[in-house]
Amino acid sequence: MRISEKIKMIHAISKALSREEWRLIDFTLSQYGLPTTQQWDGNDKEGYIIEMINSGKEPVLVELAKHLGVASELESSEEPSFWSEIDTRVFICHLAKEKIFASDLRDELAKFNIIGFVAHEDIEPSREWQNEIEIALSTMDGLIANLHLHFHESNWTDQEIGVAIGRRIPIIPIKLGIDPYGFIGKYQALNGAKMAIPEIARRVIEIFASKPQIGSKVCRSLAKRLKKSPNWATSKLLVDLLEKCQYFHPELTADLLQALKENDQVSSAWGVRDRITKLLSSEKA
Repeated sequence: MRISEKIKMIHAISKALSREEWRLIDFTLSQYGLPTTQQWDGNDKEGYIIEMINSGKEPVLVELAKHLGVASELESSEEPSFWSEIDTRVFICHLAKEKIFASDLRDELAKFNIIGFVAHEDIEPSREWQNEIEIALSTMDGLIANLHLHFHESNWTDQEIGVAIGRRIPIIPIKLGIDPYGFIGKYQALNGAKMAIPEIARRVIEIFASKPQIGSKVCRSLAKRLKKSPNWATSKLLVDLLEKCQYFHPELTADLLQALKENDQVSSAWGVRDRITKLLSSEKA
C-alpha cells in the first residue's frame, strides 16, 4: 500500500468510526486488535482514532475500512509485483482476442515509463490470476478501455470499468469499432481506428498528463525517461510531452537538471536545453 493510500484510508476510517459512541469505538478497535486507552484528554473522536490506528498493520486497516464501508472489497494491502509505488500505473481493459493490440500498446507506453497492465488472455482466469487482476484494479492510477467490436459482451470489461468509475480513476476510451456506452458514454473518446499504436500512446499520455489524479506521476515518468533518452529525437519527443503536463511533480526540477547534466543526447539536442530551461523557470515546475 502506498503512503498516500494509507493516509487516505486512516482518514476515512477515523471519519466513519467517529460517528459512533465512545464505547462502540473502543469495542470496534479492540475487535481488530488495535489499542485503546482511557487516558485520552478531550472529545476529539477523530484525533483519538487516528492516534490508536496510526501504527496498525496494513491488512488490519484494510479489513477495518471494509467493515466501515470506506474501502472496496477489492482493496488489498498486498504489494503488486507488476509495478512499483513510483510507477504511473495504467490498467489496459481489452477483449481477450485483442490481447496483441493491448500488449503492443502496453509496450509503446513503457517507452515513456508508463507501466501498463494487460490481463491474462483466458476467458475464464484462474483464481490466482483473478487475484492479480483485482490487485491491479485496486492500485491503478488510470484505465484505458480498448473499445473493439463486442467489447461490452465480455464477462470482465464492464466490471473493470466499473471499478475505475467507483474509484474515480481517469478513464480513456479508445474507439476501435464502437463508441463509449453506458457510464463511460460521457467520456470523450480517442478515435484510434485509423491511428498507429505509437500515435495512440502519445495521445493517451497527453490526456493523462492533463488529469489532476494522474498528471503529476505522468510528468515524473517522462522526466525519468528523459534522463535515459537514447537519442535527440526521443529527447525532443519527451520534451514535447512534458510541455503538455499541467500537474508537475515536486521532483521534476531535479530530474530535468540531471538529464541535462548527465545525458548528452538531451543537452546537445537542438532547442531542448532552452525548452527545459523554460520549463524549469515556469511557476509550475
